[in-house]
Amino acid sequence: MNETKSTEPTGEPAKAGSPPRWLWPAVVGTGALLGLVFALAMPGDWLFVPRPAEQQAGTGGAATGEPQEFYACPMFCTRSDHGGPCPVCGMEMTKFVDTGARMPLAPGQRASIGLQTEPIQRRNLAVEIRTLGDFEPDETRQKVVAAWVEGRIDRLYADFTGVPVEKGWHLFDLYSPSLYAAQKELIVAREAYERTGGTEGTKAEALRLLKTARERLRLLGLSEEQVGYIEGLDEPNLTVTIPSPDSGVVTEKLAHVGMYVKQGQPVFRITDLSMLWLIVEVHERDLGLVALGQSVNVEVNAYPGRIFQGRVGFIDPQLDMKTRTVRVRVEVPNADDDLKPGMYGTATIFAELGRNGDLARPELTGDYACPMHPLQRSSDPDAECEICGMRMVPYQHEHGVAVQKLWAIPREAVLSTGKRTMIYVEWWVREMEHAPHDADVAPPLEMIHEPEYQGFEVQLGRLAAEYHIMPDGTRHKLREYYPLLGGLPTGMTMPNGEVGFRIVTSGQFLIDSQMELTGKPSLLRSEGGKSANPHAGHGG
Repeated sequence: MNETKSTEPTGEPAKAGSPPRWLWPAVVGTGALLGLVFALAMPGDWLFVPRPAEQQAGTGGAATGEPQEFYACPMFCTRSDHGGPCPVCGMEMTKFVDTGARMPLAPGQRASIGLQTEPIQRRNLAVEIRTLGDFEPDETRQKVVAAWVEGRIDRLYADFTGVPVEKGWHLFDLYSPSLYAAQKELIVAREAYERTGGTEGTKAEALRLLKTARERLRLLGLSEEQVGYIEGLDEPNLTVTIPSPDSGVVTEKLAHVGMYVKQGQPVFRITDLSMLWLIVEVHERDLGLVALGQSVNVEVNAYPGRIFQGRVGFIDPQLDMKTRTVRVRVEVPNADDDLKPGMYGTATIFAELGRNGDLARPELTGDYACPMHPLQRSSDPDAECEICGMRMVPYQHEHGVAVQKLWAIPREAVLSTGKRTMIYVEWWVREMEHAPHDADVAPPLEMIHEPEYQGFEVQLGRLAAEYHIMPDGTRHKLREYYPLLGGLPTGMTMPNGEVGFRIVTSGQFLIDSQMELTGKPSLLRSEGGKSANPHAGHGG
């Protein structure tokens, strides 16, 4: 079958040089593109039909008492008081009704968008900071045993690294000519004092020599007990037994039998491991949630499910420029020696929030504290630090910040562009007409039968959570919330005393889109329909 082509009647022949018909679509498309570029380059409000001032920012319906009808492009390009194609994208404009700052939704509409709400409540919120670190010995509990005089080690009692010792236990026997001579001097002085008779002056001189001989041995590192023992001998010992100055574990042994040591040379390092330090790294964004004396839960792989309790003892005053972290020292008791230096530990800092969403700092009691160890405190003005022995000085009593319940916004209810944060509420009350009154006086309200929805730009704290604390002290995370710092109206309560609105937790994106279409303030357009730029509020 032969195909027939339709021809158009022409009144006159085509002019020479006219473009072929197949180029016409390209010409039309180019013209449309140039028109779009021109439209975007024009002033921001050229697309909008001017509206009365009372209708600006989505308030027209509420101000006039009657709904205001208008037409808007589904792509948010423009709005007009009459229908037809959009002058920007060509789509058919849709009819809308401006109901004011609030937007009602019928039951069917609420069901179709999966709308869910919940009452706003005050809750105890906390932030959980988890970080890793390794255990180190407590530097304040390390002692170095050094030779007080030159000599030779004839015997080792603590003969391997790791051996536990108690204060006063034998460490090694030292032969030293200086010690032998000092012993001999003490024995001779004691015998001379015992034989002394005659005048009081002679006896006093003998006693002075005896005290000098005792003091010389003490200056050579011997204890009072050792000096008393030597004083009762008839002949000096060839060697002197050197005792441990403190209880702990030999963490470093530098001596061997037969080795000669010089005065001041280290022989042993003894460390008390009943308290260990867990050194962790805390990121700078979390520093506001860490304070001295704060409780810390510590877990180690060696004991699954077991929690060791510690507290923050020191926060490094310098920040690591490469990792953007600060070293934090957690002091962990180790009375049973279950923890070992070098172990990895997972620290959980449980930062409970107080007023204004700030950290609830622990109270540090006592009006006097050690200037070098601020956690060592006392109410006694004559008290001394247990670590360094310094006398405590007057220090500000830190009463701390009490834990406080905060208005909590569920995490899933929050819409954010990065610069603006919004939530939508479901109203069940409406403010009635009334005479002017003070701002702190609650306005008269009336209940409404169908809920209305409105968005608010709010100020929120950092993301936190609500926890349930079990009888054994373990915490179970329930749900994440943001502490509300401001932005929601106050004093709007229902007759039963509950807050007059509920928080929208599901479906708020579709509500926000409807707000956008109707020219009301929305997430991307804080001023509602007054902004004609289709990319307004996108950030950048």
